[in-house]
Amino acid sequence: MTGTTDADGATRFYSVAGLHVEIYDAMHREIPGGDDVAFFRLLAERTGGPILELGCGTGRVAVPLAAAGFEVVGLDRSAAMLAAAERRVAALTPEARSRIRLVEGDLESTLAGDEFGLVFAAFRVFASVLDPDAQLRALALIRRQLRPGGLLAIDVFDPRYDLLIGDSSEPLDRGTYVNPATGRPVRVTVLERRVDPIAQRFHESWLFEELDALGHPGRSELERLSLRWTFRHELRHLLARAGFEPVAEYSDYAMAPPAYGAEQIWVARRPPS
Repeated sequence: MTGTTDADGATRFYSVAGLHVEIYDAMHREIPGGDDVAFFRLLAERTGGPILELGCGTGRVAVPLAAAGFEVVGLDRSAAMLAAAERRVAALTPEARSRIRLVEGDLESTLAGDEFGLVFAAFRVFASVLDPDAQLRALALIRRQLRPGGLLAIDVFDPRYDLLIGDSSEPLDRGTYVNPATGRPVRVTVLERRVDPIAQRFHESWLFEELDALGHPGRSELERLSLRWTFRHELRHLLARAGFEPVAEYSDYAMAPPAYGAEQIWVARRPPS
């Protein structure tokens, strides 16, 4: 799936092969909230699988679950990210490779199967669904793919009120990471942030620059990130409207109780009947 290029040359996050996809795993060796792979494995052990991961990306979570013995389907709209996931899958044993299937598609409209015991969207994937109607469509499709009694897990960020209003044009350094494809450092900078408090969205421009031996930028890419924040009471109502029973809410993957400004990690169930 190719990305849509804006007038300034920016593409949507992860939509094309390039620097961002190449350094994704280096950027996300640690994520907010702790060890999500262990958390989702615990849910998988509870449900028995099979598992559907929405927005599987490079297979950071899906591939370890397949290696652990679960049947897994990974869905992602980015062909570039799925190509990276395929390379990760190729390193598995033949038996483990037979347990994972990757599908290019969108979580709002792509039916990846049915009778899943667990469906999950890790690391804020659900925040990329940008309006409540689309969120409801996505949840309805998820419910359709879950077997009765199956579990849904969603991780979104709990919005900080100080960041909900006001644009910013101050560059923000998001770190420098070694590109495993070239061995060169890649500097990541958020150039600007625009906030739409009515639609509950923010839009950021991210610059990725690969540096030479002298620290001068060479190859560079500009990408646009758009996310929607969802308040905890709002997400609870969305889950209920879509026919789910919320069963747990955590602020991290150690299952700590809800906390302002941390993660919102929801576990909900499709009712057995």
